[in-house]
Amino acid sequence: MPPAKSTTSSAAAQKPFFVGLDVGGTNIKIGVVDDAGQTLAYQSLRTEQDKGAEDACVRMAAVVRRLLDENNINANDVVRAGIATPGPMDIAKGMILRPGNLPGWWDFPIRDRMSHHLGVPVTFANDANAAAYGEFWSGAGKQYHSLVLLTLGTGIGGGIVLNGKVWHGADDIAAELGHVSICYAGRRCNCGTIGCVEAYASATAVVKRTQEALRQGARSALAKGGKLDLSKVAKEDKCGHIFLAAKRGDAFARKIVADTIVYLATAMASLVNTFNPDMIVLYGGMTKAGSQLFGPLRKEVAKRCFKVGAHRCKIVPSKLGAHAVIGSALSAMHLLKGNA
Repeated sequence: MPPAKSTTSSAAAQKPFFVGLDVGGTNIKIGVVDDAGQTLAYQSLRTEQDKGAEDACVRMAAVVRRLLDENNINANDVVRAGIATPGPMDIAKGMILRPGNLPGWWDFPIRDRMSHHLGVPVTFANDANAAAYGEFWSGAGKQYHSLVLLTLGTGIGGGIVLNGKVWHGADDIAAELGHVSICYAGRRCNCGTIGCVEAYASATAVVKRTQEALRQGARSALAKGGKLDLSKVAKEDKCGHIFLAAKRGDAFARKIVADTIVYLATAMASLVNTFNPDMIVLYGGMTKAGSQLFGPLRKEVAKRCFKVGAHRCKIVPSKLGAHAVIGSALSAMHLLKGNA
């Protein structure tokens, strides 16, 4: 387990405190923030989704207790927690429904189970909506009125903030932006439908498309015996390894990256035309590619949407980065204060 991190000392913090929990397909991020939104402590752990949701709740609660103890935070000063998971979900009931990237966690009352293990009320949110809310209040979107956030990881998540409010939709699925369809007869997505941008441009999909092309005979330094050779690369770094090969001049990898950018831009241009946001914030491991991703992506989006929207909409990386988990805590804080 990675070591805990702290950015603001508990002695300098403003009470009360809030816990944020962000559940992903690969990792779970946990943070503690104060009443001013400052991060007091941060920890990540493996999701180990095969062990099930209840086991994850027990492990998350144990990490929270350890974080409080290590940072001299009195548990009685923690008044609420926020937990964010992939959708679809029923926020009113606190239920995680049938997330494609968390098989075996279906129809689980995660809000109430976390409240049971933590001993405080828990606010439930879509993971990318929580991250978007964090960016709006404390990150890249602090000076703006609206933003759309895309998480580029195991899947593609989405969060929408319009005029300072998170947009959930009638059934809490309004921000499933990874399932914007970009192909009418395309790849099948984990959600069960076809043509979703997640099936083309998530980190998982980039690796899958690379593997398929190499099996069909594509030549690349990435291949060994006709197969993608990532045996010495950590799971979370495999997509980045392909981007690195492209940066070093591998023609095949460059094609994979270029196609990925077109797929992302196709979905993002639709978001610009639909929401006319001040910005689109990108969060996740793929953003480590920096200008290799953002430069071509900005140009491709601008080619595919109304020019006035493209001119307004900044496409930027997350400022909170790994600390996007504070969005979950901020959601809990603002709900408690009646601002959410």
